[in-house]
Amino acid sequence: MPPPALRPGARVGVAALSGVVDREALGRGLAGLRALGFAPVPAANLALEEGLFAGSDRERLDGLHRLAADPSLDAIVFARGGHGMLRLLPDLDWELLASRPRWFVGYSDLTPFLMQVVQRLGWVALHGPMAAVEPARGLAADEARSLREALGGLGPATLPLIGAAGGWDAVEGPLVGGCLSLLAATLGTPWALRAADCILFLEDVGEPLYRVDRMLQQLRLAGALAEVRGIVLGKLDESGAEGASPEDLRAAVAAAAGSEVPVAWGCPSGHCRPNLTLPLGARARVEAGALRLVVG
Repeated sequence: MPPPALRPGARVGVAALSGVVDREALGRGLAGLRALGFAPVPAANLALEEGLFAGSDRERLDGLHRLAADPSLDAIVFARGGHGMLRLLPDLDWELLASRPRWFVGYSDLTPFLMQVVQRLGWVALHGPMAAVEPARGLAADEARSLREALGGLGPATLPLIGAAGGWDAVEGPLVGGCLSLLAATLGTPWALRAADCILFLEDVGEPLYRVDRMLQQLRLAGALAEVRGIVLGKLDESGAEGASPEDLRAAVAAAAGSEVPVAWGCPSGHCRPNLTLPLGARARVEAGALRLVVG
């Protein structure tokens, strides 16, 4: 179920569940959200720093929960990824988070949170720009349009693909996934990915080929790939996989999922430029001939 569409002037919370947020980047990001027509409301912990994190575990949780308790907020955009979200999963107040349908927007370290919004609450969540990252550097025109259309409920999202393995025309199913390393980290936990009968989107950054292969095999051994309808890859071929060609990465996917599973690649969402917005949990159609992913 998609949350209600945002109107111009909508109040949008900005939360930080992960790494320390750079103040200058945050200032630029808040200005970027205002330029999109929204009124950002920062969480109380955005300026905090404790080790790697934007405050202690409790401060980060409280920051999100206070935003979630504000009925005037139509969406919550995360400030940045990094590390730290996994520490908070057992203590998230899902009854509070479910009290008002709203959009949640993020990627990277926020992947497990977004997938719980999809799997636990049954809402669509947005895999897209974070306040102190893309808006801080300046959203490209297609990034701004993609995010605004997703938040505004303006029809299906259509993202270009670079290629697709032969032998199939189109495949459909709910879209799930996100950052590969975070999806692998939740396996064997109550917050694990459920991808049966779904289109699985995978992306990551800075991972060498052997680690990508290991994480894909971890998904396979955990049964997470057993009944996927298709796999769409983000810019894994630009992830810093030293010495790995795109063909090497696709071979690793085929070895994990099976050669009969439809695979397409080059979806521009996540750790890439442009970072277009993907509605996770929405119905998706992957078209091999047209080389596009249509979601929503």
